[in-house]
Amino acid sequence: MHLITVLLRIALSGVFGVAGVTKLLDPRGTRDAVKNFGAPEPLVPAVSLALPIVELAIAAGLLFTDTSRVSALASLLVLMLFIVAISVNLARGHTHDCHCFGQLYSRPLGWPTLARNIAFALGAAFVLWQSNTKPSSDIVSTLAKLNSYQWLALLGAVAVVIAVLIYLQQRQKRLASESPAAPVGLPLDANAPPFELAAYTGGTTSLTELLAYGKPLLLIFTNPNCGPCVVLFAEVKEWQHSHSEQLTIALISFGTIKENFVNVARNRLGQVLLQQKREVAEQYGANLTPTAVLVNTSGRIASPLAAGADEIRALLTTVLGNSSVEGGRRLEQAVGTDGR
Repeated sequence: MHLITVLLRIALSGVFGVAGVTKLLDPRGTRDAVKNFGAPEPLVPAVSLALPIVELAIAAGLLFTDTSRVSALASLLVLMLFIVAISVNLARGHTHDCHCFGQLYSRPLGWPTLARNIAFALGAAFVLWQSNTKPSSDIVSTLAKLNSYQWLALLGAVAVVIAVLIYLQQRQKRLASESPAAPVGLPLDANAPPFELAAYTGGTTSLTELLAYGKPLLLIFTNPNCGPCVVLFAEVKEWQHSHSEQLTIALISFGTIKENFVNVARNRLGQVLLQQKREVAEQYGANLTPTAVLVNTSGRIASPLAAGADEIRALLTTVLGNSSVEGGRRLEQAVGTDGR
């Protein structure tokens, strides 16, 4: 039992150590992950810095006998916090990247993410339970008592872990190199490709019908499994409500009504159209999600593609600024009815 406890302490120390180091090496990604998990905006910088420091402190504490109990308790509390945060996000349909191990391993949230953290929490709970019932074992003295077969088994397990880490790192690099290139989009003032798509609310809606409102049209290309899209949907709902007088905002997703139900229903999104696959997105050159483009009232492309939430927000700010009274002339140039 002492050996199991010691091995769990070493394993948990490795997990928290890798997590802390990789988060510190990728501060921007850590901030994005903390924000996506729902931390209040003013607290994001502090939490992003404190979290990897706490993880490194836990990793160090688990290796020493005198601090193993406190570190086991801290690790259990942190893991329970992760479990709650992951569960809430999954219940809300949010599948943004977990960024659990920085750029070494970052995948969209899913049930495997939750299961992994529950497994770690059970290990931490076992170590804490053992430390409350028996004196904590010294790692060095415990390992010194191992026979040759036990050492071979332990070294084999370590080799497997190292091999898995190397594989994950190489896989992450390969996925990054294979990611789609930044979208180029159609030239400014080009005719926007026409379309007629199934509407989420029933029937069909065409580009002509969207432009019939007599307002510039902001098309936002999304998909139901896109983590950054899910985070953006709450803002899109506010945009559709607050700026309906100046702008028509339509989302073009793909898949079935069932696949899009959670995102649309939770955020009460309007003007959601469904492609069969990505046929309309490909016509507009929107090979990433979320990506937005502005179409003026003459049905011509009035902006470069805006890929990612930040660029979409910037595009919206530009359009709304142009639509103010003082910016009326600029709006006429950017999205005016003459199309020039």
